[in-house]
Amino acid sequence: MSTTTLDRSPVATTPLTPRTRVVTGILLISAAVLAATGAAWLSAAFGWPDVLDAPGTEALSSFAANESAVRTAFYLLLVSSLVLIPVAIYLEELFGGPGRPAVRMVTAFGVLGGFAQILGWVRWPVTVPHLSDAYAAAEGANGGAIASSYDVLNRYAGGALGEHLGWLFQGLWAVGIGILLLRVVGVPRWFALLGLGLAVLWLPMLWGSGLFAAEWLAPIGSTISGVWYVWLLALGVIVMVRRVSPASST
Repeated sequence: MSTTTLDRSPVATTPLTPRTRVVTGILLISAAVLAATGAAWLSAAFGWPDVLDAPGTEALSSFAANESAVRTAFYLLLVSSLVLIPVAIYLEELFGGPGRPAVRMVTAFGVLGGFAQILGWVRWPVTVPHLSDAYAAAEGANGGAIASSYDVLNRYAGGALGEHLGWLFQGLWAVGIGILLLRVVGVPRWFALLGLGLAVLWLPMLWGSGLFAAEWLAPIGSTISGVWYVWLLALGVIVMVRRVSPASST
């Protein structure tokens, strides 16, 4: 067997410590559960994600009707995106450490994606309640101005930051971890390919739906993304119960 062949084979290096595996697994599972719970809650109480396309005159009234539930659900999504930041950092060790440029690039995408999504989610529990109260108390032209303020905020924080940058960076991170997992010892190859395939499918759909105003892509992308979060939860379980080793450094 040639040296080149050996260099391309995964090398079983030192397995992750039990503590690292447990922490990484808990973070992965927590991010997936929080995201799924928040999305399901918002779908039932707020008509999310369709409400994101509604004008301020409709969205602010709908928000006021279920304010407590909606704020709580968006806090769950915010915390889920926040948890993805340490997840991306902890996964560096699983992929062979930050000394590898490809690993560091994937980690950067994960951190940026989580941060961009946080900037998008935070408007709902912090800023929108103020606009909703002001809109309910306003009369005539003042109400229209407040609704317009919501529309601008929604397009910037939701559209530009959350839907465009957030999904783009998180999607690139999802594709990256799918590729890197192919060389991790202890993670089934079919499982890594499944995660990679799901990420490759939902990234262009969710990002493209906002960029090109192709609304029909969003429901398909959201469904596939939901399955990907189930995959992320399963990855957390695998990391906790199996002796996984970092990817080859060769």
